[in-house]
Amino acid sequence: MDLLKALMILFLGTGAWGKNIVMVLVDDLDLTLDGMQPLQNTQTFIGGQGATYENCFVASPICCPNRASILTGRYQHNHNTVNNSIFGGCSSRSWQRNSEENTFATILKGKIGYTTFYAGKYLNEYGSRGAGGPQYIPPGWDWWYGLVGNSKYFDYSLSINGTERKYGHTPDQYLTDVIKQAALTFLNTRSTNSGPFLMVLAPPAPHEPWTPAARHNDRYKRQKAKRTLNFNTQAQSDKHWLVRMGPSPLPNSVLLTLDDIYRRRWETLLAVDDLVMTVYTALKNSHLLDDTYMIFTSDNGYHIGQFSMPMDKRQPYESDIRVPLLIRGPGITPGSQVKAPVSSVDLFSTILEMGGTEAVSDGTSMLSKNISDDRSVLIEYRGEHSIGSPNSGCPSDDDFNLSHCNKNLGCKCQDVTNNTYACVRRFSEKHNNIFCIFEDDTKYIEAYDLNADPFQMSNIGYSMNKGRRYRFRKRLKELVKCEGADCVRAQPMSSH
Repeated sequence: MDLLKALMILFLGTGAWGKNIVMVLVDDLDLTLDGMQPLQNTQTFIGGQGATYENCFVASPICCPNRASILTGRYQHNHNTVNNSIFGGCSSRSWQRNSEENTFATILKGKIGYTTFYAGKYLNEYGSRGAGGPQYIPPGWDWWYGLVGNSKYFDYSLSINGTERKYGHTPDQYLTDVIKQAALTFLNTRSTNSGPFLMVLAPPAPHEPWTPAARHNDRYKRQKAKRTLNFNTQAQSDKHWLVRMGPSPLPNSVLLTLDDIYRRRWETLLAVDDLVMTVYTALKNSHLLDDTYMIFTSDNGYHIGQFSMPMDKRQPYESDIRVPLLIRGPGITPGSQVKAPVSSVDLFSTILEMGGTEAVSDGTSMLSKNISDDRSVLIEYRGEHSIGSPNSGCPSDDDFNLSHCNKNLGCKCQDVTNNTYACVRRFSEKHNNIFCIFEDDTKYIEAYDLNADPFQMSNIGYSMNKGRRYRFRKRLKELVKCEGADCVRAQPMSSH
């Protein structure tokens, strides 16, 4: 610790430097399909002792772009990470030059003097040769345990402060537990006099390949995927053409696979719940809890059988775009339920306010009393094509525009290049709707009134009156070009 920081802490105390911040960022956790059910400790000790945000929406329903939005407080059109590949901006040199120097970590460390810690998944391409290899440590992090590549549970590599360490398949090398132990090692260095810290814990659960810790195998062996009204539907003639692709409904063999995926996802989350409880207890035992904010959220949602789409994210439906968000800490009313709409771009400003500072953002702090109860947020997604020659064994292998096709899941494809869209997601006391325009030959529109149609069964994009459709188009046009304060300014849309 430098002399100036030590003197400030001595005379002013830890509070002069902001509060401690712990964020648990999971991977692919749904909210609308009961994904929080296995996380009982998390709900009790973060949500129950803090706030549950009921309407948190992602800036993009895909891992790397939304993680970039969380880190920078920028929408996709401003940080330019558009998919999970290097050429799509994920951990690219352009990202490193233009965005990575301005994350909440660099700001808290540089402006306030925070000690920073990261463990787990960062960005999907982190550690690859094109991203600088495992020796590259993103700016702003003092302690670095970055997962090389995408989510795994065993047989992975971590960059530990720039040195690659390979892990195998023994129970003690289960990634969520390794993250937990690294967190405890860090917390053992902290005291009420050691200055504020920022800790981000990013376990792989419940991302594919859905491998539970051995102690949690078969805990939910009788659980089935939630049969929502939009589960395994007949062909949806009013949806974007990718969703209309058959088979619809899915064959029984696929439904059995979806049930297995669903219950294994739940089982992977039990180790996350252990992690949260362990960190909470360590903070409490070290007398740090009262000066610490704890945040729990996900990088995107997930669907399992909705509209006969087998399993993934990427779609503009509630299962994919609405995520859990729990925050506890100083000044937050225990057990509160927050209905005000928030976006993942708001986490940046929220974390900075917790640290006693601010910076330009496309979002706004969730701690602010000025956050609007009537708000429109932007959701953007850019569809992906196949990388290399498709070899799924499906008839679609002739079409390089399609991707994520799976022979074992009815040859349904989860993405296509023109599954590219922007949506206005509005929530208020009276209004609860979404309006999306796809970038395809027809500029296809999907819109839903979720108060009347919570499962998004009936697309009203073409039946709403022209004046209402015009106002949605106008607001969407503003949002897809917005930057900074223009993204959160109040807008009158009373007739919606």
